[in-house]
Amino acid sequence: MNKLAIYLSTLSLTAVGLTAPRAAEVEFLHWWTSKGEQHAMDVLTQHLEKHDIQLAPKPVLGGGGDSAMTVLQARALAGNPPSFAQIEGPSIRAWDAIGILHDMNSVAKAHQWDATLYPLSQQINQSANGYVALPLTLHRLNWLWVNHQLLSELNQPVPTTWQAMFTVMEQAKAQGINPLAVGEQPWQIAQLFENLVIATGGVDFYTRAMVDLDPGSIDSDTLRAALAQFRRLSLLIDNTLPNTRWDTATKALASNQALFQLGGDWILGDLVAKGVEVPNQIGCYPAPESDDVFLYNMDSLIFMVSKSFTKDQANHVANVLADPEFQAQFNLRKGSIPVRTDIALTDFNPCQIKAYQAFKKGVAQNKAVPSMIDSMAVNPVAQQAINSEIFRFYRNKSLTEERLIKRIIAIAESH
Repeated sequence: MNKLAIYLSTLSLTAVGLTAPRAAEVEFLHWWTSKGEQHAMDVLTQHLEKHDIQLAPKPVLGGGGDSAMTVLQARALAGNPPSFAQIEGPSIRAWDAIGILHDMNSVAKAHQWDATLYPLSQQINQSANGYVALPLTLHRLNWLWVNHQLLSELNQPVPTTWQAMFTVMEQAKAQGINPLAVGEQPWQIAQLFENLVIATGGVDFYTRAMVDLDPGSIDSDTLRAALAQFRRLSLLIDNTLPNTRWDTATKALASNQALFQLGGDWILGDLVAKGVEVPNQIGCYPAPESDDVFLYNMDSLIFMVSKSFTKDQANHVANVLADPEFQAQFNLRKGSIPVRTDIALTDFNPCQIKAYQAFKKGVAQNKAVPSMIDSMAVNPVAQQAINSEIFRFYRNKSLTEERLIKRIIAIAESH
């Protein structure tokens, strides 16, 4: 446990005690708690039950997953990890480096992952030990969700540039319409910012500044221009939502209480679960000035070593969850697209088909890029620190661009 203790002690955790599952159960720690996510979870639970696997779900509120990761780290440090857990991005390799993950190599071979997974899925879910996580969903984050009824009342087209976006939002606000529904959590606010960085500087600049954390790109006129737009956005939004959750923002969008929402296609899953007609009532469009970009994150599952969860048990559960038909049904309800090349999208929503087309185009043009804010681009400690600084800038109108730039550079240089 020495390596584990050293790694986790850097994260300033509060130990969280949860009871271990009964012998007949497998425990799953995740943050899928919205209505659409619960519909997807129903598919997962029922699929396991068909294979005589009883699931003990342990959901943790917090759409960005930060709270769930805190719980996971604390439980691992206490020697009481769940059987398997939801995970994203570079943290997969960090957990594998500690030495407490069951590898997925036999499952990968049985399901021919080297042939059936997208190369992106292969890369993210492997370490020097081979496959150490099971990929499940692929989300596009640079979506603009549009309430068509409210937009028609403003007699405006769907904005394709940020200048047009600001014009429409200012008009909406003047007429008493909430221009943009967003929950006030660091990851949601930073998501707005990374979309502005892509629009301002393009994919190459975004990659240098937000993925590579290159100090010269962070301390640049391009990033200052993005920050100026971000400040304009912060001054425009009056957030009157009853709580900070992203699905509360989606509810406002769906009930004609907000014009736009900017965010990933988990929003689609919630809209469909609420019975909203998508894309007729709420439409999906690329975020302004990012039509050919696929900004992504990916949900994976890690299977954790413990006395109550052996390698054979882990392989059995993972083999069941690697089933293509299950993965198709799960993604259909989640709003995402599958991570496998051999799953037909015939019954999927038009927005999911548009996401698939954008993904293929983005990969072909080297414009598929990982989200910095959502655990896909940088290590989790740096990610959370940068998100927090961006959130502070957004909320504190007196903070300057120069101060934020210096803070991001300091975080980048310390990690």
